[in-house]
Amino acid sequence: MAEGGDQPRPAPFGVVLKEPRDEGLIMKSERRRTFVAREDLLSQINDMAKKSGRSMYDAINETFETALKANEEGVNLRSALEEQGLIRDAREKGFIMGLENLWIDMAEISYSKSKSEALRVWNNAGIWFGKRYVADKRDPVQSFSRDIKKFFWNVPDFEITSSKSEVSVRAISPKFTESYARLFSSFLEGALEAMNFAIGSREVSNGSVRITGLRRG
Repeated sequence: MAEGGDQPRPAPFGVVLKEPRDEGLIMKSERRRTFVAREDLLSQINDMAKKSGRSMYDAINETFETALKANEEGVNLRSALEEQGLIRDAREKGFIMGLENLWIDMAEISYSKSKSEALRVWNNAGIWFGKRYVADKRDPVQSFSRDIKKFFWNVPDFEITSSKSEVSVRAISPKFTESYARLFSSFLEGALEAMNFAIGSREVSNGSVRITGLRRG
């Protein structure tokens, strides 16, 4: 009892977890643990438990067990969720995962067999990809740049700078052969054209692609 006969108040948003009773034993008391969490999180866990037909006790303990297991395995849950989101985002935008060496070899073969056709196909792919960003009311160029950095893992150095009238692209990778660099340049040019830029200049060589463009209209 608190002073003045008032009942003690529990900590805000506290949760008391009661261990389930063992029906095979007569237990004089049940051990309890109390922790404090944000009200919105507790509400979400409660909703999650109801939807899955579980008790809040089970849902909270499962959450703890998952976090502890991830910690034992050296897994950062936030990073794992971000990676899962990245894979889902890539799949929704038309990407597939594949062996890098196989992909580059196939690009080399197609370029050597029909240079003009290979460049056309990559350019069309860039146009298709770039159109996804045209309706972006924030900044289509930076949204495009962000996705290139997320999905093109074989391009460790990628940068796009833009203004109201022009755009500049730099892509550097030690794995770029000259033919692969030209194909990738054609892809980028197609994307920029879809976003209403006219290609001004390009510099393509082993390991490097540099493109400038002027905004139409």
